[in-house]
Amino acid sequence: MVSTPAFLLDTGVVLHATRQNSPVSEALDQQFGLSTSRFRPAICEVSIGELLAFTMSPDKWGERRKAILEAQIRKALVIPISHPGVYQRFAEISSALRASGETVGQNDIWIAAATITAGLTLLTVDRGFRAVARVARLDLCLVDNRTGIRMP
Repeated sequence: MVSTPAFLLDTGVVLHATRQNSPVSEALDQQFGLSTSRFRPAICEVSIGELLAFTMSPDKWGERRKAILEAQIRKALVIPISHPGVYQRFAEISSALRASGETVGQNDIWIAAATITAGLTLLTVDRGFRAVARVARLDLCLVDNRTGIRMP
């Protein structure tokens, strides 16, 4: 029996889920069974802030799409950055990245720290997380941003 990992969804994955009839979102659900898994997907509270910032663009975010986003957030288990161990993990990742010469956005480091601390697999379309996986024990599932197909 194959074990299905429990996922923390990165901002980009949730963003795809807010797009009506998104082929990427459909591909993710087919591959990873997000809507049928016995585990609720998680999101980091930092992603909620990023997503809400996107909704401030009225030309791209109508009321329907905002309602879809709210539903996605309600369905998810929100991991706060105040969760025990996240601050320490953030500091470790940040320090390791600096020592390796890698540059990763602060929000992505928070998301990775929350993922690792919660013992989850990060499901993302953001290749920048590969740098984090090189310096920390980040269980990473990277998918193509255009197709939703898992990348090696």
